[in-house]
Amino acid sequence: MKRGLALKLRAFLSLFIVTLIFCANASTSFAHTDKSMGYSKLNIKGKTIDYELFIDQIDMLEQFDTNKDKYLENEELSSQTERIESVLQKDLRIDVDSKPLTMEMLSMDVTEKGSTIGVMFKLRLTADEAIEQFNLHYNLMFEDAPLHTNVLLVHSGEYFYQNILDTKKKDVQITIAQPESESVLWKYFVLGIEHILTGYDHLLFLVSLVLIASRFKDALKIVTAFTIAHSITLFLVATDRIQVSSHWVEALIALTICYVAVENMFVQKAKWRWLLTALFGLIHGMGFAGALAETGLPKSNLIGSLLTFNLGVEVGQLMVLCLLLPFLLWLRRFPWYRKMMISTSCLIFVLAFYWLIQRL
Repeated sequence: MKRGLALKLRAFLSLFIVTLIFCANASTSFAHTDKSMGYSKLNIKGKTIDYELFIDQIDMLEQFDTNKDKYLENEELSSQTERIESVLQKDLRIDVDSKPLTMEMLSMDVTEKGSTIGVMFKLRLTADEAIEQFNLHYNLMFEDAPLHTNVLLVHSGEYFYQNILDTKKKDVQITIAQPESESVLWKYFVLGIEHILTGYDHLLFLVSLVLIASRFKDALKIVTAFTIAHSITLFLVATDRIQVSSHWVEALIALTICYVAVENMFVQKAKWRWLLTALFGLIHGMGFAGALAETGLPKSNLIGSLLTFNLGVEVGQLMVLCLLLPFLLWLRRFPWYRKMMISTSCLIFVLAFYWLIQRL
């Protein structure tokens, strides 16, 4: 027994050292990648568009990093205000009835969005009358960062629109139509499913949790604890009952995956895992709320949209577990399952630890 534990400890220490080397090399290799993501959040009221534009600082270094230190500072940007406004006017345009709207830059600040440092622009555009349809032309940063993408979110009352802008899709036409309440709820339900199916860290956490489950009953307790816990913090954060830093939440999510992956290497029974899952589920709920904050919630149907988003998350989880659990329980019949589980947990730990370093 002691020999087996010693072997596991040696294996884990070796894995930890390899992971540190991997993270050091990866951070050097990917520090200046062209891949990045920005956000455009448009809130339309009558004839006014309030536009929040976030751009990863990596995409702006080539043009605006005057001291070449690979970081942007507010003072550095302030000294180039006219030049930046000129770039915005040239490459970002909103037309109403084929007439470009005048753009006013209200503020410009270096800030953090999740684990990304970038520049947040607050812009205002005004039309002659209430806006019902407009064309958006987005051609920012593509010359210096051809892989740059921008998540477009448009709100007007109950109306909600989402799209991705990139080199292949620079122009979109948007017609504002106030949807039925059921349509809004359905959109948030689908958004919840999409979030869990594309949230690779949450999926990896779920996989790590159930790898150790030897019975369907154990897996059910784990998933139920996770569901209840993340629903609590999702509601509290989304309704502004509590305030959290998305930067630290994202790092803590990666840390929870690391912990569960390591525990899988040393623990063979899932008897009390549901308690740990409930604690970690509180952290993941804050992460769900952060993702929802990017989209926003309609004030007139806040609770309904929040509930359907959460329901979508649960349905997404069930879809994954219905495919995964029967397969894992079948694999447990083989004598080599334990070794496979430890190997899988090692790989999960490497990936999660890389995320942790990246997000700190």
